[in-house]
Amino acid sequence: MKGGYILYNGKFYRESDPLFTGADLYRLNTGIRESFRTENNMVIFAEDNFNYLINSLLSIGLPIPKDWDLPRFMKDVSRLLNKNHFFLAAKVVIHLIPGVSGTDYLLTAEEIPAGFYPVNESGLLIDFYTEGAKAPSIYHAYEPSSRFLWIAATRAALSNSKNNLILSNNDGFACESIGGTFGYLIDGTAVFPASEAQGYCPPILGVVMECAEQFGFEIFEKKEISHEDLMLADELFLIDNCLGIQLVLGLNSRRYYTTGSTNISLKLSEMAKDENSS
Repeated sequence: MKGGYILYNGKFYRESDPLFTGADLYRLNTGIRESFRTENNMVIFAEDNFNYLINSLLSIGLPIPKDWDLPRFMKDVSRLLNKNHFFLAAKVVIHLIPGVSGTDYLLTAEEIPAGFYPVNESGLLIDFYTEGAKAPSIYHAYEPSSRFLWIAATRAALSNSKNNLILSNNDGFACESIGGTFGYLIDGTAVFPASEAQGYCPPILGVVMECAEQFGFEIFEKKEISHEDLMLADELFLIDNCLGIQLVLGLNSRRYYTTGSTNISLKLSEMAKDENSS
């Protein structure tokens, strides 16, 4: 039987085991929650993901767990996948939370379709989120700064039958999506939110930029991306750390081509396969 186990501070527990009390909810909500993709029992772009987690910890002042380094991170993930018999592809979620004597970590996993970030050929129908904005923060690039906004935006997306929403910062400029970020193509240029836009930057963002550059697009990071910029784009795509590039078919009333986005997505899959085989 597949599944049923989690890994907490290096030890296995059943998912049904009562590890946390009501008082622990504060800890779970003040730490870091990030997810990443695995294929063939290995973390895809493991070093990028590990370094991102370290930087996330530093951004909110949490200490790095004792004896925790890249080899330990990869080994713990592999142990969890083996224990659950997730030998093909999985989404792994890691929680790094304040503990009694340092930082505790919790790993969970669920099986997902294999394919090294397969292309979502049908495309997404998305819209703008207008009921709230992302507040400025010293850790704006990391998940904790967006967590509660994503929860509210997800409710709005579900109620409006949208696959995702484009979120804005306090100045009204587009900065991220629910659980990820975005890029758009226009006149041979691939545009992404700059760090000054104060949006969430998933661990694979740099890899996606490299894929776009390898495919011949000029890379431009823009601080102020207006709603009109996105409506005038030739193509729009979302970037998710587990799903890779998600093609966008439509934003509000705008419909897009997906040729260039598909090619960038295929390049990302190719790079993921190369990393997995090295």
